[in-house]
Amino acid sequence: MKIEHSSLIGTFEQKRNLVRQFNLMDDDFFAVVMQHEEAFEVMLRILTGRNDLHVTEVRTQYSIRNLVGHSVILDGYAEDDEHKLYNVEVQVKNNDYHPKRVRYYQSNIDLTNLEKGVKYKNLPDLYLIFITSFDQFGRNKNCYKVKRFIDGTNQEVSNGIHELYFNTAVKDDSEISKLLQYFENTYSGNTEFKELSDYVRYYKETEGGVECMCDAIRSYGDKRAADAKAMGEAEKLVQLICILMDNTKCSLEDALNMTGCSVEEYNSSVSLLNSIKNTE
Repeated sequence: MKIEHSSLIGTFEQKRNLVRQFNLMDDDFFAVVMQHEEAFEVMLRILTGRNDLHVTEVRTQYSIRNLVGHSVILDGYAEDDEHKLYNVEVQVKNNDYHPKRVRYYQSNIDLTNLEKGVKYKNLPDLYLIFITSFDQFGRNKNCYKVKRFIDGTNQEVSNGIHELYFNTAVKDDSEISKLLQYFENTYSGNTEFKELSDYVRYYKETEGGVECMCDAIRSYGDKRAADAKAMGEAEKLVQLICILMDNTKCSLEDALNMTGCSVEEYNSSVSLLNSIKNTE
């Protein structure tokens, strides 16, 4: 849900009533609750079926800047004690082909986890978990596991990628479905997922938690606004340079001299556009 800064100002009761409307399908609320390792661990154990899973590090709203292409911001990114990685995304709008989005997120994560000279076999296992409010594949299931097989055989070819799609649209009596329904109806007194519910209660009901939630929303909003402003200024400068070069057939150096822009400023603007323009 879209929140205006003006909504975050008022009495504790007013702000609490606003925060009570959030659920775990809202990426900002998801980020604040899931920054806690215990909460992330509860979610992962249920979704992966691995009850022995222990999360050692969590980052939410984690940005991976790509200076030559599309950058990404991960809703949730975690590592366990076996050095396996987990990217969890929540998505309400069905406005793109999300399996290719998952593919692109995988490529960006892989680039940050293999240093030059290290063998490919050392890439850590990666769980790509996509939670949507709609049935992605239309087969009336709330859990889809995508695997790679040799054509015409039952032989799986594993590359360390575990691609999992979940949705809140299809309901059944499974623990996974109950968790997914809790993502859409995120109330404080849930006893089935107590560790998760305790954090929800803190951020929805206590004065300290509500203030922390409002501060986080302001911070995320300010960061997005700053990125948008910086992108706009950089875009204007680069467009001006391009127009001058096109209209006058001059060199980049001459265009920079005409505008009073330094090479460093121009290169910085180009890099900024490449890193921010397509960030989601």
